[in-house]
Amino acid sequence: MSNIIRDLDAEIELQNALNRGDRVWVIGDVHGHSDALENILTEIDTNPGDRIVLLGDLIDRGPDARMVIRIAKERGGTFVLKGNHEDMALKGFKGNEKMTWAPPIDWLFNGGKQCLDSYRNSEGDLVEDEWIRDLIWLAQKPHVLVLDEWILAHAGINPEYSIDKQTEDDFLWIRSSFHDSKKSIDGHRCVVFGHSITHTVLGQRIGDLGKSEYRLDDGRPLWIGIDTGACDSDSGWLTAMDLSSGDIVQAKDDGTTRKRQHAFKRK
Repeated sequence: MSNIIRDLDAEIELQNALNRGDRVWVIGDVHGHSDALENILTEIDTNPGDRIVLLGDLIDRGPDARMVIRIAKERGGTFVLKGNHEDMALKGFKGNEKMTWAPPIDWLFNGGKQCLDSYRNSEGDLVEDEWIRDLIWLAQKPHVLVLDEWILAHAGINPEYSIDKQTEDDFLWIRSSFHDSKKSIDGHRCVVFGHSITHTVLGQRIGDLGKSEYRLDDGRPLWIGIDTGACDSDSGWLTAMDLSSGDIVQAKDDGTTRKRQHAFKRK
């Protein structure tokens, strides 16, 4: 776990919010859709004690990754996890004494071009200093947040190992071996994740959350997937889920919003 980043202060702050009865809203992959993010934040209408967690993949594919990062950096009470798209962009850093960055080809072909375009000025030139500052900020984000009853990760976890034995690839890239898991790694924490669009990977209807068919002792699913495809042309829904109640709020770029049934029930 030497390369894994955790933010213990963030975990304490988020757990304290839940303990005092405030809401912790977890939001799926934004992928540069800043309008959908602003719309969902307006719709959930947070109180001062509420907190927001973005599950990674803030950047790429959508039209305004730059604004998504502005919102994430400047909005109080907001926490960010690293996603696989941030990880791909960060592979562009090279060197030891003098670090340089060049766009990785696989990243460019997976939405990185749209991300860089959002950092161009009116003359079409890349505002490189700002982009590099934001990349360095993203590099410091945690891979996982572990709360009393929840594990928050971008892609999920490896069901064969405890949290302290996970790898970066597990948190950023895992899919089928996690989705197929039949038991929790610790028996009482539900994993909330993005990464896998629910209607293309998890077999759900467009806009529906993905949920494990297996349950914890308290009745919650082993895992809940909330990437409903903000960047997908068939969907466009960005999803937020409140950890305290299971409330679901969704929004699109065009201002359409809706509330859905609770994501989970306890016994």
